[in-house]
Amino acid sequence: MTLGPLARLELACRDPRRQQAFFGGILGLKPALGTDGPPRFVLGGVELVLRARGDALFPAHPRGDAGALLAFPVPDDELERWHRRMLTARVAVLDAPGPAGAPPRMLRIADPEGNVVELYAAR
Repeated sequence: MTLGPLARLELACRDPRRQQAFFGGILGLKPALGTDGPPRFVLGGVELVLRARGDALFPAHPRGDAGALLAFPVPDDELERWHRRMLTARVAVLDAPGPAGAPPRMLRIADPEGNVVELYAAR
């Protein structure tokens, strides 16, 4: 028995439209075309679905909600530009890229709901 590749990731959100603006506007992800329902983006062979919290699969929790980390490879020479873009857009930077060439080269930011988005230098 074997599993196929990951096909879909559903991210629970308190405000899917705000998340849609972040992933589409700030990160520049392309929305999935011709779909009804919650906002969706296609990431290679994986679909990212922004699903509203409060349903049977993702109930609202009074003590806080579990988060996620999404990691995206970027060219090493673009990492600093991404960092500047996040600062300009006033996105919460959790970890700034280290000195050039010092592994691991990554930028970690928080989306509007506190999930971590990691942009790392693809070598």
